[in-house]
Formats: sequence, structure tokens, C-alpha cells
Amino acid sequence: MKKRSTKTFIIAIVALFITAGLYGQNFQGEATYQSSRKMSGMQIKMDGMTPQMEEQLKAQMAKQAQKEYTLKFNLTESVWKEVESLEGGGPSGASASGGNVVIKIAGSGTNGSLYKNTAELRHLEEIELFSKPFLIDDELESREWELTDETRKIGSYSAQKAIYSIIAERKVMTFGDGEDGEMKVISDTVKIEAWYTPEIPVSHGPDDYWGLPGLILEINDGTTTFLCTKVVLNPEGGVNIKVPSKGKKVNRKELAVIREEKTAEMMKNMKNGNGSFRISTGG
Repeated sequence: MKKRSTKTFIIAIVALFITAGLYGQNFQGEATYQSSRKMSGMQIKMDGMTPQMEEQLKAQMAKQAQKEYTLKFNLTESVWKEVESLEGGGPSGASASGGNVVIKIAGSGTNGSLYKNTAELRHLEEIELFSKPFLIDDELESREWELTDETRKIGSYSAQKAIYSIIAERKVMTFGDGEDGEMKVISDTVKIEAWYTPEIPVSHGPDDYWGLPGLILEINDGTTTFLCTKVVLNPEGGVNIKVPSKGKKVNRKELAVIREEKTAEMMKNMKNGNGSFRISTGG
């Protein structure tokens, strides 16, 4: 695969801002995305669970992971939010069941609004963790995107491919034989593939992705895919960018500590007699 140089990337960014200037300071829009998730890397192991029950659960979980989101944006700001489901009543998570097992799935990305400001490099995200509201207030995470010459059409827009790779850690906890749960940390190389269009001159994208010389129309991390299905530019009624404000203010590191402590506590409470339980996720 032929990769563009850093110099070409800088030229593309400069071109984006020149194009954005031609559109004027009031350029804005709203994009609709749909998510999907592969369950091939997930294992669900429990006493009495047959392979058929496991496959049924995974199929139900994949269906529950199909959600719709909106991204409202102007030249420097964006707000990402899940569309409320008529079936579930809202983006509070989904559940799947098989036999006597019920698994609760947290919403993909965020439970509330996710605000990005590319001029101030600011990230604000409302999230509910273990029934408590938090507001993540932190800097935007920068990514070293590699632009390629590969192109394709997404809807009516010409899109170009960009990639980057990271080392991601996932945790697996197992219980069994009356012993305390054992947590293992597994490292994986995750390749992120994005398709962006310079025809929409903003550096925004779905979830917490951003930083390309054009709106990201599709992104795939090997497990979850966000695909843009509709874009409305400069709508007649305008676009309202509402900055999130609800919840206890924390940064990412502080929230990660809280999440780890609460997850370990929850998994320990799930232990039941001499039975065994195991859930792991992978790419």
C-alpha cells in the first residue's frame, strides 16, 4: 500500500482550512451514523452453557450493538450522541439473554453527549458508569494518521482512506473451583481504518475520532464499524452545538481507575459457589 508523506498530510490540512474559509464561518451540518459490531472474537463460558446457547447470545448481542448516532458540527466543534431507541427508550445500554443468562451491554462510545473542539483541543463527554454520572474533561487525543491514495465512494461523496495502529490492552477475568477471580491483561495490535471526504472541510468524525482533512464517513477498528448514512449541510434551522455539563468532572486517567476498581468489585460479586464464569472480548 502506498502511503503519503508527512509533508503531503500537512498540505492536505492546509487545503482543508483554505476550503473551510471559502465556505464561511457559519458552515455547519449534521451527519447520521449506524454502528455494527463483530462478535467473532468474543467468548462466553459458563457452567451448563452449550455452544448453541453461546452462539445465540452472540447473535443477540450483535443485533443489540446496531445503533444510530448523530454528529452535529461546525468548523471547529462537534457533538456526538446516540439516537434514542423507540424499543429501548434511550441509549442506556442493551441486553441479550440465553437460557438463564442475561448480559448487559453498555452503549458503544458514550451514554450521553461527546463534545469535541478542534480549535481548543478540548474533549467533554457525559458518561454513566455503574449508575453514576461523570463528565470527562480532557484534551483531545491526537492520532498519527497515515493517509493513503486509496479512494472509494460512500454515498455521493468521494472518500479517501487513512489508517493508524495502536497497541491496545484488554482484560480477561476468570472464576472457577472456588478461587478468587484472576485478571489477565492481553495486548493486541489494533489497526484503525478510516474513510474521510475532503468535500466536507471539517476535521470531525464519529465517536472520539477526528484529525483528518475532511469529515470521517466510515471508521472500523476491526470489531466496531461506524458508517455515515446521511449528511445534511447548512440545514435551514441551523445546528445547535450543546456543550455537555452533567456529572462529576474527571479526566480519562481518573475514570479508568474508577472503572477498574468497580469492575473488579462487580466481577467478584458475580462469583457463585464453585461455578465458573468467563467473558472475554477481542478483535
